[in-house]
Amino acid sequence: MTLETILSSLYRKLNYASTPSSDTTVRLTAFLNEMHRRTLGLPGMEYLRQSQITFASVASTPQYSLPPDVARIIAIRDATNDLTLKGGSWLWYTGHEPDPTATTGTPSVWVPVGRVAVAAQPADASKLYVDSTSTSDKGTCYVEGVRTGGYPFSTAVTINGTTAVQIGSWTDILAVNKFFLSDAAVGTVTLHEDADGGTELARIPIGQTSARYLRIALWPTPSSAITYTLDYLRQVTDMDAPTDEPLIPADFHWVIEAGAKMLEYEKTDDRRYPAAREEYQKGIRDLKWFVTQQASDSGTVSAPSQLGAWYPAGS
Repeated sequence: MTLETILSSLYRKLNYASTPSSDTTVRLTAFLNEMHRRTLGLPGMEYLRQSQITFASVASTPQYSLPPDVARIIAIRDATNDLTLKGGSWLWYTGHEPDPTATTGTPSVWVPVGRVAVAAQPADASKLYVDSTSTSDKGTCYVEGVRTGGYPFSTAVTINGTTAVQIGSWTDILAVNKFFLSDAAVGTVTLHEDADGGTELARIPIGQTSARYLRIALWPTPSSAITYTLDYLRQVTDMDAPTDEPLIPADFHWVIEAGAKMLEYEKTDDRRYPAAREEYQKGIRDLKWFVTQQASDSGTVSAPSQLGAWYPAGS
């Protein structure tokens, strides 16, 4: 079911017109998105958000920004060297390695640095530009950061569709701390360094107003390019377009519909609220069973050796 079909079902069950007021549509859409997030955030629902991508390290580069879709890292695997990197804390990293560039080699540890507004900072004191892949993007773009000398700046510019617009008139921007929009992006909105089409620093996806990147460090600092496999939990984004679908299995789309109905009854102080709550809670129990019973962990499988090709698996 899509957002459009779930909303249509809600309208019928709540005795609203097939095309209700815009206020009703906005409210019920918000309720559906709230229940979608709450459902997927419950313990045991991680399976529904699991995904996988690859990314490559760069020689002598210690830190990397992962795509905005990455909410939490499950594992980082190096198939080339048969390694699963261990997670380390930021305190361990800064205390163990005051100068990350001083130690290079094959990384064995990944460290969470934090959430950042841009995938990369300017390489030097630069001009910045913003543009979109859609001519319909005409909203306001807000940027905050630091200029040469440590001077903070904050500015707003009007996006001009696919035509690049300079961020202020500065030529000495060193860092960007915030990058967001007044309205949801129609196309992909991109922040560039130096010129139209210059080095990309960040991008805001269609339907979003900002992008946040999970930044990590690899230790020791890579001495060469290695392609890693990243297992992660996806960030749950709002359903905005009529054709958007929930991340939960199609047979259980009714669960978030029941949750939205429950919230509507709670708002209107409707006496049917307890029955709607019970319907939602039963749906959650059934969904948890469905998710957790899809694989059996009976028996054990020996893990491959991480000691090298001369040692047998599991040694």
